[in-house]
Amino acid sequence: MEQPVRLPLAGIRVLDLTIWVQGPLASMMLADLGAEVIKIEKPGQGDFSRGAQSMFGQPQKLTDGRSLMFEIANRNKKAVAIDLRHPEGQQVFYRLVAQADVVVTNLHPATLREFRVDRETLLAIKPDLIYAHATGFGPQGPHAEDPCQDTVGMARSGFMFSTPTAEGAPTYPPGALSDILSGTMLGFGVLAALLARERSGVAQAVWSSQLSAMIWLQYYNVAQVANMGADFAPFDRTAVANPLMNLYRCADGQWIACGMAVAQRFWPDFCAVMGLSELAHDSRFAKDKQRAAHRGELIAILDTAFATQPRAHWERLFREKGFWFAVVNRVSDLAADPQVIANHYLVELDSGLKTVAFPFTLEKTPVPQTHGAPTFGQHTDEILQHVCGYTPEEVLALKEKNVAW
Repeated sequence: MEQPVRLPLAGIRVLDLTIWVQGPLASMMLADLGAEVIKIEKPGQGDFSRGAQSMFGQPQKLTDGRSLMFEIANRNKKAVAIDLRHPEGQQVFYRLVAQADVVVTNLHPATLREFRVDRETLLAIKPDLIYAHATGFGPQGPHAEDPCQDTVGMARSGFMFSTPTAEGAPTYPPGALSDILSGTMLGFGVLAALLARERSGVAQAVWSSQLSAMIWLQYYNVAQVANMGADFAPFDRTAVANPLMNLYRCADGQWIACGMAVAQRFWPDFCAVMGLSELAHDSRFAKDKQRAAHRGELIAILDTAFATQPRAHWERLFREKGFWFAVVNRVSDLAADPQVIANHYLVELDSGLKTVAFPFTLEKTPVPQTHGAPTFGQHTDEILQHVCGYTPEEVLALKEKNVAW
């Protein structure tokens, strides 16, 4: 009989002191990998995202009253409600810490100190604890404790000028990208810290920040400025130096992306496929240098050619020739994309919610976790009795004092 697959982080216990998106994403990744993630929430209110009404102008309330923001960032977790402002609530948390491997938080340092759950306090209880903190601007420096959220973190990183408006003003792409990337980096850091502890016995803190994550996302852009002294110009499809690395609109209004960086290799076949064989030997376009010099003329010619046929026509011909290209999807196209379907990049949780799957695949240890986010205080009794060692009567007494819910 085949043994059930053991998930990579099975047996690891994580305490989740997180709110909104950045911190919950980090602990959710650990839960997806099999860790027991216990989300600690404020009695009576819980994670602020449970009450989120809208995001970027779009409603967040599902038909059953749940918040989409909360549900998609807290799958596969358990939920406990403890009042960390109350001394008895802190003692409950300390019992959990004594049985935990990791604490993940994105709370402000002043809040952590107020609740007496800062790193120094918890390490005195569990010296081999991995303390993971998702921040705005990093743990050091004059602005380490400045308040931060996605807008602010992204702004500080320079990313808003990567896709400026035509007038040169910065833009803010929707989707909490800075929260998501910095949370992902914290999850990655926790994995590294767990491995280091296993190999060397050394426990350590892990920090990520929105500033560092968004700088990392601009890895090549930042290196370009630091070493070459000049930034890349904003993308302008009418002035791309290599017209075979560009976006074109087809007859049906759909877009196609050409990515033929080694343009000379494809140029003759490309001209033939586009019905422009006469351009293959046109002195204006014969080589990379000439195509760059006459880019405006060539892009205009290609715009006209692409507009003669629907995208499916070009997709079929390009695939036959082995061209480097892709369709330009809208987010609404992803659910029907055959590659997304074949690789299970979108999943449905047992709560009925559709969401994004875990971001990488392990061949021998798949990540099948599909449990929806917990309801408020769903596992308080279970965790306090079986992890902390409280009796049912003691749990009831804590609830009567509003220390636990």
